[in-house]
Amino acid sequence: MQRKRLVFPVLAAMLGLGALSGCTGNETTPEQPGSAAGGNPSAQGSKFPSKLKISMFNQGTFNAAAPVPSREEDVQRQMLESAMNIDLNMVIPQAGQATTKLNTLIAGGDIPDLIFLKTRTDLAQYDDQGILADLTPYMDQFPELKKRFSEDSWDAMKYKGKIIAVPGYDNVNGVRSLFIRNDWLKKLNLQVPTTPDELFEVMKAFTERDPDGNGKKDTYGFIGGMNKEGVLQTYGFDVLMWMFGVNPPNAIDVKDNKPVLLFTDPRMKEALTYINRMMEAKVVDPDWVTMNTPDLLDQKLFKGKVGVMVRDARRLEPDAQQKMQEVGGEVPEWIIIPPMKGPYGDQILETKTYQSNSWAISVKAGKDKIIRILSMLEYLFTDEKVYPHYAYGVEGIHWKLVDGKVKNIIPELTKEVKDKYAWVDHYKFPRRGDDAEYFSFKNPKTAEAFTNNQQYVMPTLPGAGLTDDPNDSKAAERVRYINETLIKFMSGKEPLSNWDTYIKTLETKFDLQKYTDHITAQLKQQGYIK
Repeated sequence: MQRKRLVFPVLAAMLGLGALSGCTGNETTPEQPGSAAGGNPSAQGSKFPSKLKISMFNQGTFNAAAPVPSREEDVQRQMLESAMNIDLNMVIPQAGQATTKLNTLIAGGDIPDLIFLKTRTDLAQYDDQGILADLTPYMDQFPELKKRFSEDSWDAMKYKGKIIAVPGYDNVNGVRSLFIRNDWLKKLNLQVPTTPDELFEVMKAFTERDPDGNGKKDTYGFIGGMNKEGVLQTYGFDVLMWMFGVNPPNAIDVKDNKPVLLFTDPRMKEALTYINRMMEAKVVDPDWVTMNTPDLLDQKLFKGKVGVMVRDARRLEPDAQQKMQEVGGEVPEWIIIPPMKGPYGDQILETKTYQSNSWAISVKAGKDKIIRILSMLEYLFTDEKVYPHYAYGVEGIHWKLVDGKVKNIIPELTKEVKDKYAWVDHYKFPRRGDDAEYFSFKNPKTAEAFTNNQQYVMPTLPGAGLTDDPNDSKAAERVRYINETLIKFMSGKEPLSNWDTYIKTLETKFDLQKYTDHITAQLKQQGYIK
């Protein structure tokens, strides 16, 4: 498979800046002294001689209800305005009203200079309307910003051969983890598995050899699930499929200059055969068919009757450990292990989440503002000295230096203090998605697992950024058929001897070739296929 090198960071999460006045025009005023944030790294002033007014439309904040302080109280804003010599005016729309608000501004000719967009569809739509600037000619002036995000994140910012945005914020990957009962391994004198076959034997032993010692056959080797739409992804079975280099339900890769539909790839049949073998051996908790929310899977983790699961690494944290004691009467020795290395050399936990969010710049902003805005984004995303001021909050309140290292102290704050400074959440979008300190893990093993998991996060697959064909009337039905059939194969309701029939049905009933032609054209446009 053609893989693009993954550069960690990884990320989901907080974004935004304070909601202030409405958008402004392309005004320039004589240079004025910036507001010095005492002790902050930007207080030395800006390299830009003239002040610009920059308007920002930020619909990505995770706390739009948080109060916005005055400029005198807003340390982050002072730092940013001083460093960039700008007057920053930001709009944060109310939840659920972002699109309406943005379209109203655009219709009125009051287009924001800097616009946060949540989806690639929005990005393409506004570019098609001629609203967004082509950033391609400017990017070589900002090498640190280019290095800050991985190649596949930048690929998501391209449209019709142009770079039309900067990645919005890091998505978070590597939190989902492969859990195993280490106390059961010790009890049964077993080693941590490293291959699919070893994993199967461990799961079989967990099912058949009474690892909890209660004299009852009431334990299982594995449990996964699927969401309420019947999709297997992110509920555990997908990690088993990744052992064979495939992923449900509609993942698309590129090999030998051609699209590879992983849901029809022969390796998918191998993955389904493996899971069906687990089902036949009864090592899978039969409740898997009802596991359609993360909370239900957590309950299985807390009860401690399953030996292998895919759960959030934060289940090693003290509050989750307490839940285990309350629900199961004990705190099992759960450990997080690397994903199995499959027959083709794949060792994958998950793919990097597609970079759907972005910062776009209005074509109306003009050259000077484009350069100033890109400078501002480079400053926010790459300046190590200011990083804790934006990622964590106010120095002395949200973080402090301990033995020369930044220590995030948010968990130690009282509710009163957290509420008083809730507005700092508007500034956290520069935080790195692989920053264990940002997440304030209390158990060192959680932070260790999160950090170790990063090496098993593979680049985003080429097909992640594809858009549906509006003329494909069979799209929804085809997806439903794929999901349902994969589940039937792995559960044994449909014999795997019918694999060729499944492929033939996709070709004849669901226009697989037409679908393939559509995605091939997009992959060519995006440069994955020459």
